[in-house]
This record gives sequence, C-alpha cells and structure tokens, in this order.
Amino acid sequence: MVNLLVLTLKVVLLLGEYIRLNEHMSMEGYEGGKAEIRCPYREQLRSHQKYLCKGDCSVFNKDKVIETEAGENSASKGRYSLKDNREESVFIVTITNLTLNDAGRYWCGVDKWGKDNYIKVNLEVSEGTLSLNVSGRIGAGRRKAGTGRTGQDSVWT
Repeated sequence: MVNLLVLTLKVVLLLGEYIRLNEHMSMEGYEGGKAEIRCPYREQLRSHQKYLCKGDCSVFNKDKVIETEAGENSASKGRYSLKDNREESVFIVTITNLTLNDAGRYWCGVDKWGKDNYIKVNLEVSEGTLSLNVSGRIGAGRRKAGTGRTGQDSVWT
C-alpha cells in the first residue's frame, strides 16, 4: 500500500513538472520599456547552459539572442541580459528599450544532451507607454523624517 502511494506521488510530481516545463507564456510590453521573461527549468539542469532564442529555434538554426557560457550564471549582450537563479531553478531574461521589432515568438532553452528543454514565450510590444493615474495618498510617498515607532512624527510627501 505504501509503495503504491509513493509510486502515485512520483507520477503526479513528474506529470506536474512535465506540464510546467511544456507550457507557454504570453507577455506584453511597451515601446521603450522592458520585458522580463521568467524561464523555469528542472533542478537537474542547474549547471547547464541557458539561452533565449527568437523565431523557430530549430535544431540546426537557433537564433540565440542571448546565452550563458558553460558553468556561468549570467550574461549580457546589447539590450539583453540573462541571470540564472539556480536556487529557484529559474533564469530571467530582461530585454530593455523594447521596439516593435522585438515582438514575436521566443523560446527559453536549456541545453542538454538530446533535445533541449523549451518554453514558448509570445511577446507583444505595443506603441506608446503605460501610464497610471493615481489619485490621493494611499500609503504612497517618501518618508522625510522619523520612523513613527519611537513617538516621532512621520511626514510623507
């Protein structure tokens, strides 16, 4: 009975990991802004090379916009940066100063023997910038003096 329970738990965990690693994401950014793409991967692949490619990302024609060197956990190339957080098994690719040409299909990739692991990412880039209208003071502002914990007054602007 215990063996069956353990086996069932392993199957559920493996299925959950398969679904997590074969999902796709959609993101939206604005011209001139930045996009942060979070790419999860399996714990066993922590030391492997990570990359982001654009377009089809086929086996023989990978347009890698950024990649880590073997054993490294960060890279930078033009408007792209990649940071690998190995404790959380996720790498984050940041694209700054977005242009309309940045829109399209990307693939988070982890290099491994055989077929690489991929997560599909669709990035949409819109014209203009995102603006927020905020009215009143709801817990926002800069503290000018005092902490409020020692009886001193706090002034927010």
